[in-house]
Amino acid sequence: MDRRRFVRDSLLSVAGLAKSLTPARSSGMTLPAETRAQIGADSPVSGLFPTNLRGSEWVQFSAAGFSHPVTGVIYRKSQPASNGMPLGGIDTGCIDLETSGLWGYSTIFNSHVPRRGPLNLPFLGLSVGDETWVLCDPKQIKEYQTTDGVLPIESYNAELQFDALRVPNEIHYWGHYPVADLEFDTDAPVRVSLRAWSPFIPGDIEASLLPGMVFEAHLQNSSGAAQRGTVAFSFSGPSHKETGADQYSRQALEGIGEHVTGVVVNGGWTSTPMMAPRASYALGLIGEDKARFGGELGKDPEAWAKIAQQLPEVTANHGGSSAAVDFELAPGAGRVVRFLVTWYSPQWKGGGNPSSDKGDTFTHMYALRYRSARASALLLARRHESLLQRILAWQGAIYSDPALPVWLQDSLINNLHLITETGMWAAAGPPLPGWVKAEDGLFGMDECPRGCPQIECIPCSFYGNIPVVYFFPELALSTLRGYKGYQYPEGAAPWIFGGVTGQTPPLNMNTPTRGYQVTLNGLCYAAMVDRYALCWGHESSFTNEFYESVKRNTIFTVNLRPEYAPGDRVISMPTGNEGTEWFEAGKPGWSGMVAHVGGLHLAELRIAQKMAEQVGDADFARQCREWLEAGTNSMETKMWSGNYYLNFWEPETGAKSELVFGYQMDGQWVADFHGLAPVFSPERVKQTLATIARCNVALSKTGAANYAHADGSPAPVGGYGTYSYFPPEVLMLAMTYIYAGEREFGLDLARRCWQNITCTWRYTWDAPNIMRGDKDTGESVYGHDYYQDMMLWSLPAALAGKPMGAVVSPGGLVDRVLKAGRAASQAQRI
Repeated sequence: MDRRRFVRDSLLSVAGLAKSLTPARSSGMTLPAETRAQIGADSPVSGLFPTNLRGSEWVQFSAAGFSHPVTGVIYRKSQPASNGMPLGGIDTGCIDLETSGLWGYSTIFNSHVPRRGPLNLPFLGLSVGDETWVLCDPKQIKEYQTTDGVLPIESYNAELQFDALRVPNEIHYWGHYPVADLEFDTDAPVRVSLRAWSPFIPGDIEASLLPGMVFEAHLQNSSGAAQRGTVAFSFSGPSHKETGADQYSRQALEGIGEHVTGVVVNGGWTSTPMMAPRASYALGLIGEDKARFGGELGKDPEAWAKIAQQLPEVTANHGGSSAAVDFELAPGAGRVVRFLVTWYSPQWKGGGNPSSDKGDTFTHMYALRYRSARASALLLARRHESLLQRILAWQGAIYSDPALPVWLQDSLINNLHLITETGMWAAAGPPLPGWVKAEDGLFGMDECPRGCPQIECIPCSFYGNIPVVYFFPELALSTLRGYKGYQYPEGAAPWIFGGVTGQTPPLNMNTPTRGYQVTLNGLCYAAMVDRYALCWGHESSFTNEFYESVKRNTIFTVNLRPEYAPGDRVISMPTGNEGTEWFEAGKPGWSGMVAHVGGLHLAELRIAQKMAEQVGDADFARQCREWLEAGTNSMETKMWSGNYYLNFWEPETGAKSELVFGYQMDGQWVADFHGLAPVFSPERVKQTLATIARCNVALSKTGAANYAHADGSPAPVGGYGTYSYFPPEVLMLAMTYIYAGEREFGLDLARRCWQNITCTWRYTWDAPNIMRGDKDTGESVYGHDYYQDMMLWSLPAALAGKPMGAVVSPGGLVDRVLKAGRAASQAQRI
């Protein structure tokens, strides 16, 4: 039997009965009742979630705080996630809570490039009787992982020496951003569960800007005797490089009516006009319990061993802190101890970290809303119950949606962590241009903080800004106004706001460059404008604001190869094949007329035509129709090969690639997702998708190879390699199948891609960019925290068979998520 035909037939069968009974492999909407019973979906919750679930695969189960079963992936010591879930909100920076129970990378004090960490330090401990448990796996020390060769600012790479102390036999970790739930299996008579979370509520920018996190330690006496003990929490605080000072000051944290006690630690001072602490934080205890506070416990085993008696002494030259609460529990009794951490580090350097001598200084928008760590701590202590209720409520709207496959429910929730990992929101004022409005600031996302740090690489935002548009339209509008403001006089859209590919400081937001993907920058810009319009820009004022900018950009794009005839010009690379497009590899490269570029240019023209008609520009609407007709004619007469479109053809040089490019239908996806008229005929779409399934999809267990020969054999191309692919491109291809009527095939393709990321390689909070090309393993070879992967949020609309805006309409998924987050605690909303 032909292997490629076998693979395709297997996929079209929805993976068969056996797969439908396995949670990690099911692409169906819900799990059978008997399967749900096997995995604990209907069992009562003991602790925060059941600990007898299968690991590293999607399972349904009951969990504390949810009225319906949830979906998640449980990670354990033997199969940890490659990176822990970040705690943080919008523009606040974040700190990763590793599946090992250790602190990971941290940017909350503005060490972005390189990131501070991995800190490799424990933060939670338990003492009962004469024994102490440090609640971590000390053997899981991580090294700094990057693809750019930079060295970390601070990392503890030596193994933690906790031989004289007890550690958990197992750690069960379930992350559902912004919440991480951990169950610790120990020999202690007191069971410990941890719910750690940060404020992040879709639709509520004010709450999501709050720089803080809460650690709820659930203690349960599982013995038949009364137990006395201590639970302790440790936090590193800012380093000297982050404060620019050798000394730290401390003040008591006390709230009137907020029931919070603790300490505020300040280090260094910003420049004028703010004159605020350069890096400060508050560590506190919520509630009326009495707590002891001291210096950081860190990696000192002797300090951890003594938490029941004393905490480390505070010293002026060390910024870390700890807190401890003593408890008594009757047999079977339980209680919750809540620690909080808030921070205030108001400015970042364009050079990437506080000690950099490069780049300008920018002020975080969150720092204008929340003026001190103390103020944030008092507010978080007062609102913690309602904030957590609202978080679980908006997540519940996703978990309870029967239209979503179980794997997608979990993945959509965790996918939003990329906004926290990469988002930065600069306040208006110098060094930003004068056109930046005070209410807008300038929001951008960092392409790849540990590999290709730069703000707002436009194709990354084309792929990844969808949930930003859905849930935080004020951020999306800020970014759009940035692209419009930085547009070049000839009409070119900027490639970045600042960063490494432009040879400017990585986190500058005022040094835009054209970049080297000019031929597709215009489509990215037009598509992002149209997305906002489809969801929120229903008033003519929005279209009027951006129309001339999109028009100038479209004219610029169409004329990048003026020596070609009008139709050929529409579907071609720029003169001399200058630069590249999204697929950057030099082999096979791009020359002359390019099917992938052509389809995307046709989609761009559809958007421009629609906007022209909306504003009454009949002449330009007619021009767009003429370009569309001419470009379509060139595609059909010069690029169609009989079963697919040629990869590229440059008649004047004879350069031609007849490889099957797996993602040549991207322009059709844009048309479908944006509710536009097709850019290819239904028959051409059907034929091309059949060829891609037979060739590119059949070559990969987890995606679709970028290139294949027309007979279906592997194409050993240079650059990315034979089996390589980009996850967001696989999702676009999968949705093109869905929109074309091959729902099960497309859905299974998307599921296999995301199962590889989440379950096989466990990159859940370490979003990859490029998958391995030399072998079909699905392993990542490049990229960390790539916000391109938020393309996932386009799947719900595709599954509904509707364009993007449908899920925002009343009753749609986005509408229900937004309403759930508001309704849970409307009276106490920040």
